[in-house]
Amino acid sequence: MTYEETPVLIVGGGLTGLAAALFLAQQGVGSYLVEKHETTTVLTRASGISPRTMELLRNAGLAQVVADRGPKLVQGDRWRELGQPSDQIPWVVLRATSVADMENAVVIEEPSLDFDGISPMKPHWCGQDRLEPILRDAAAARGARIRFGTLLESLDQDDDGVTAVVVERATGERTTVRARYAIAADGVGGGLREQLGIGLEGHGVVGAAMSVLFKADLNPAIQGRRFVICYLANEQAPGVLQLFDEERWVYGFFYDPRTTDPAGLTEQRCTEQLRTALGLPDLEIEVEMTMPWVMSHNVARAYRSGRVFLAGDAAHVHPPAGAFGANGGIQDVHNLAWKISAVLSGWAGAGLLDTYERERRPVGAAVARQALLRHTFRLDSGAGGEELIDAAVVGNGYRYTSAAIEGDEHPSAVPREFDLTGRPGYRVPHVWVRPGVSTVDLAVDSYALLTGPGGAAWTEAVDSLPGTVPLSVHVLDSTFTEAAELATDGALLVRPDGFVAWRGENAQSAGKLGDVLAHTLDRGEKPAGKY
Repeated sequence: MTYEETPVLIVGGGLTGLAAALFLAQQGVGSYLVEKHETTTVLTRASGISPRTMELLRNAGLAQVVADRGPKLVQGDRWRELGQPSDQIPWVVLRATSVADMENAVVIEEPSLDFDGISPMKPHWCGQDRLEPILRDAAAARGARIRFGTLLESLDQDDDGVTAVVVERATGERTTVRARYAIAADGVGGGLREQLGIGLEGHGVVGAAMSVLFKADLNPAIQGRRFVICYLANEQAPGVLQLFDEERWVYGFFYDPRTTDPAGLTEQRCTEQLRTALGLPDLEIEVEMTMPWVMSHNVARAYRSGRVFLAGDAAHVHPPAGAFGANGGIQDVHNLAWKISAVLSGWAGAGLLDTYERERRPVGAAVARQALLRHTFRLDSGAGGEELIDAAVVGNGYRYTSAAIEGDEHPSAVPREFDLTGRPGYRVPHVWVRPGVSTVDLAVDSYALLTGPGGAAWTEAVDSLPGTVPLSVHVLDSTFTEAAELATDGALLVRPDGFVAWRGENAQSAGKLGDVLAHTLDRGEKPAGKY
């Protein structure tokens, strides 16, 4: 048996685990990732990438690579155009009785692509089968140890770290891995959450589904029309249709596991179901893959057990409506990575890690609820629609309350509308600082203090600090202070994840900066007073 040491052990090599390895490497923290499957996924699940996730990939230098791997999203109202180019796809969700009746399809959702005043990035379309290799290669190039085809056999923890035994499936070789922390990114059925004794709360299983990857020429029916998703409201065979590539499609449908054994859903039965759903009884279909799966709505009761943190589907799972799942997992580990780095580097106290659950669990629960509402609404138009929050706000406008944020507690993790005006707990407002550089880009591997043209006192305050906390100062013009609704001598303290940790309304607040850092980073220094 061999022995390895690493700062962080990551269990699971899907989007969440690979993103964890990437973001830890970006913060200068090594990791050791194990994944039971032999390679990245071949399915195109989790295709919609939100602007917020694209911001994180942008800061990791991967935004252009991701944009180049998938088709370009265009406004949804263009879906009715015939003969559309294959390198673009309208951002629209439709409902039709069948593909044969596409002319009478109705629009369920048509998300806006206009994020110009909100983010430096727009939504992109890049399936999980394309994104996972990008994250894997980037993480490995930056030093992460990534081992596919490797099982977690056991994991134990003590006051100083975790000890795991992993097994290479092909050879049976065992390796003991000793780490300071572990991230459970092993998905909804990975088992590590249960091993830790962490329960779930939610609606549980909401449906059993079958995904069918197939090849067929649908163009005579759709005549070149393109769309993100089409709900096929065929009474005999309802399902969901999604484009995979230029020749292949993915069709998903529900079945009752009490009366149907998924093993009995053969290629022939799936083909018959497809022809009925599509409204094309004579269509030639080549089924390439079938995959049964369970749709659930659950949130872990805790995101942490000792030195092990849950992320992604291991922490929260919900219907795919809204494309929130993979984005949420990536955002989970981004929140966690800089905090682990801060604690391991010694410029933050261990209590900072408690804020991961305090911040991300309310977001996970709120997003899961919105996904379930969306799923119900799409299947039964009008059901629960009054409770829906705009998907753009859900995916990009969420907010945090924790000890790492110096400000008022927010009543909910997801507001009804965007509020990116520099309030503590929200992502810093997006303003172009210079061509190609946004305020969102200024705090990536350190804290950033953003002040206006009258902010000389803030520069002096930073210069007087001991220097143990990585902190850069940026004196910006009035465009920034107007966007942040600040006086020209005010400032925002922005964390390495781009969220506002504290708001200093004017220069008189500059003297409190050291105490704010000590308090929000759990540095164990007695604060001078209320901030």
